[in-house]
Amino acid sequence: MLEFITLSNITKGAALKPLLKLIIACCLGSIAASVSAEEGSAATSATKEVQSITQAEIQQGLLNMQKRLDTRIEKWGKSLDADDFQWTWRGRKLKPAKREEVCDIFQDVVDEMYQLAVKNKARLGPEEQKLLSNRSLFIEKLGYENNRVNTQMGFDCYLH
Repeated sequence: MLEFITLSNITKGAALKPLLKLIIACCLGSIAASVSAEEGSAATSATKEVQSITQAEIQQGLLNMQKRLDTRIEKWGKSLDADDFQWTWRGRKLKPAKREEVCDIFQDVVDEMYQLAVKNKARLGPEEQKLLSNRSLFIEKLGYENNRVNTQMGFDCYLH
């Protein structure tokens, strides 16, 4: 029986850096705040003060990111069948096309986070804003050393 790898399994024992929490919160927790701010200021064109990230947004952002990644990995895992594996001298492993699919899931989540961070750049501090000019550094600050995801499935994914 296959055990599906989820974000909680992948990051088990790894402490999230405060910067990671801030970026995730900006990306995932500020959408609702942005929407409500736009609704409240639709009649006014005056510039409003940008609110910085709150601890509640950080916690909600982390939870949302983990749920999205877990859901995508679990959905992908449920679609696997015997034809998706090949025999090697070490046993069965995923065929290259299926390995690429799981790497694409990680890449898509990072891409979404980056796009939302850019969209909500004004809510970030100066140090965090600098990360947006260097995508590799952004990915590394998310906790992926050398832009590499150890899938714990016998292969690594390299993010860009």
